[in-house]
Amino acid sequence: MNILTTPELAEKLAGGDSYIRTKNNVVKGLAITTELNPEAPEVIVVGGGPNIKKNARLFLDQQKYVPVYLKQGVNAWKLLGKYKADKYSQDPKTIEKHRQHRTAEEVDGILFLSAEENYEVKVTSSSFPDSKKRKKVELAAIGYVITHYEHQGYSISDRQSDNCGYDLFAEKDKTVLKIEVKGTSLDEQRFFLSKNERAKSADPQWRLAIVANAIDNPELSIYNTKEMEKAFDFEPLCWECKSR
Repeated sequence: MNILTTPELAEKLAGGDSYIRTKNNVVKGLAITTELNPEAPEVIVVGGGPNIKKNARLFLDQQKYVPVYLKQGVNAWKLLGKYKADKYSQDPKTIEKHRQHRTAEEVDGILFLSAEENYEVKVTSSSFPDSKKRKKVELAAIGYVITHYEHQGYSISDRQSDNCGYDLFAEKDKTVLKIEVKGTSLDEQRFFLSKNERAKSADPQWRLAIVANAIDNPELSIYNTKEMEKAFDFEPLCWECKSR
């Protein structure tokens, strides 16, 4: 995925400096900093400014998928995928759950987004363990990673069923990590990464946690996105084909 500069991003999303970019009352895309909005893009905390409140409502009413870019660093943005707004909540309990570092008085509501449909591709091989053992390895790996981060003072939320490109949401003070866990019963660090998971690795808070030999003698390795891309070869196993 290509990195865009801030001027290139402004051109792509029709200008503006709000994180919800609009032109002629049409939302063209989002430019998000997850340090300020750590649960984004699925959950966005909307402040009390009149323009951002208006744009959040506009996005909800529009009901169309738009590109979402995540900030990678100074003058660097990467495409995460396309998302649409599903719900805007002003429920006090919902605001309290998601407001993060902001006070409740600073928050107008919580905007919930969903990604375009993702397709799951199942990889099978005669050399793979049976489903019972695979589940045992998966549970062992998840448990090991949770314990590792809890010992470091993180609180952990399980996101495995949310299809959000990572398994665990870890918080400690203002630090947030989004952790994708891969487990293997062997010493070898070999795993399969879905299109959705790799796309979500554009988030600077995303981490890959690999637990080798997860059942008998677990060994944990943790990679950020740059380290993952450098350490592993990526080989496509299938293609989606459409008529020309």
